[in-house]
Amino acid sequence: MLDTGTATAAKDGEAWTIRALLARHKLAGLVAAAAIAVMVALLIVGLLGPRAGAVSDSTSCSQWGSANRDQQAAYARLYVREHGPLRGRGVIAAINAGCAQAFGEDVSDSVTVVRAISGNF
Repeated sequence: MLDTGTATAAKDGEAWTIRALLARHKLAGLVAAAAIAVMVALLIVGLLGPRAGAVSDSTSCSQWGSANRDQQAAYARLYVREHGPLRGRGVIAAINAGCAQAFGEDVSDSVTVVRAISGNF
């Protein structure tokens, strides 16, 4: 007859617990703990990792590409307030066009958004 009430018990009558498994298999437990620690660290870095800061006149095209839409829109408003509106197109479109050219010429790290707007680099 099968004893279904003791499915969690080991053959020697000892209950299976995580503590008992770790006591029997120390190396496997250390490897599992290290793997969990690495996964948690990667998750934290992904959640709290580098973020684009506020965009300013000295922001490079490389940094502009990392800025989110809200940051780009906030800079566009700041630019219009400090430098006046652009003729023909918006600030974001002008920066994107200038930065695309800077990326094509492989100078995106040294060209600022103000220089990208003017196309003078």
